[in-house]
Amino acid sequence: MIFVLHRPSSAENIGAVARVLANFGLSRMRVVAPPSWSGAPRTGWGKNATEDVFRRARRTARKARGVLDAAEVVTDMGAALAGTVWACGTTSRDVEGRPRLTPRELGAEVARRRAGGPVAVVLGEERRGLSDAELAPCAAVCTIPTGPAYDSMNLAQAAAVLAYEISLARGASIPALPDAEPARHETVEAFWSRARVLLSRAGYLNPQNPDAILAEWRRLLARAEPTQREAELLAAAVRSLERMLATGPAGGEGNR
Repeated sequence: MIFVLHRPSSAENIGAVARVLANFGLSRMRVVAPPSWSGAPRTGWGKNATEDVFRRARRTARKARGVLDAAEVVTDMGAALAGTVWACGTTSRDVEGRPRLTPRELGAEVARRRAGGPVAVVLGEERRGLSDAELAPCAAVCTIPTGPAYDSMNLAQAAAVLAYEISLARGASIPALPDAEPARHETVEAFWSRARVLLSRAGYLNPQNPDAILAEWRRLLARAEPTQREAELLAAAVRSLERMLATGPAGGEGNR
C-alpha cells in the first residue's frame, strides 16, 4: 500500500502525513517532487531544496521519521505508480467514467486488491488538487464527504481519514479478487503510449485534442480490469501493427 503525494507545497504536511501513516501501521510513501525542489534550498541548508524540505518535514514527522526517511522522491506520476496494479486518486470533483468511492469503500477496495500487488492512493497538491490529466492513470476516485460551508481539507487531515479506513478494512472479511495477476501500471502505460502514436498517425485522434478520445478508451480498459497477460497481449498487438504499418517509434520503411 503506497500513499502518493503529488507535488506537495508544504514540508510540514509531508512530515504530518508520514506521522499519520505510522499511526495506522502504513509505511510506504512516494512524493512527486514539484519543480521548485530542483533549485537552491529555501533556508540555505543542504545541497538542494529537496534536502531542505525533508529536514523541515522531520519537525512534524516526530516519531515517524523512519517513514519519512524511507519515502521515495520521484519526478512524475508514472514513476510514482511504478509497480502498482491499481490506483485511486482523491478529488472533490465528479470525474466521468470513474467509480467514485467513499473513504470506507476505498478501504474495502484496497483490502480486496492488495493481494494482487501494490496499490496506491494519490493525494494532490494542497492548493489545486489533482488535474484530469493527473487522475487519468487512476482507476477510481475517492471523495471525503465534507460540509458545504468549508469543503477544503488539509492534506495531512485527508491522509488521516483515508489511512484510518484502510487500516480498519484490513481486519474485515472482504472477498479477494481472483488469482490472476492484475495488469501492472507500466504495462498499461506502455500500451497507451504506443497506441497514442499509432492512432494519431492513422488519423483516428483529433490532432488538436488527442487525449479526449483516449480518455474514454482509458476508462473502458479500466472497467475491464485486464490481467497482466491481457495487457501484454494488447501491447503486443500494437507492436505488430507498428511493424506492419512501419509506424514504430523510429518511423519509415526501416521498421518493416
